[in-house]
Amino acid sequence: MHELSITRNIVALVSERAAGRKVARVTVAIGRLSGIEVEAVRFCFDLVAQGTAVEGAELVIDAVG
Repeated sequence: MHELSITRNIVALVSERAAGRKVARVTVAIGRLSGIEVEAVRFCFDLVAQGTAVEGAELVIDAVG
């Protein structure tokens, strides 16, 4: 499931950018033809975010294209 590694990368990038501040919302655009399962990303997000600045943040996914 490549969605898990994609979600890990999203959380890592957002956490790095947050520089220790708490993150309230993460907005991601996912292309409809990207082959990424949106529901799988949603499922992985809370698990991957545990213990990071992103923990508890709202995940907003915009389907584009």
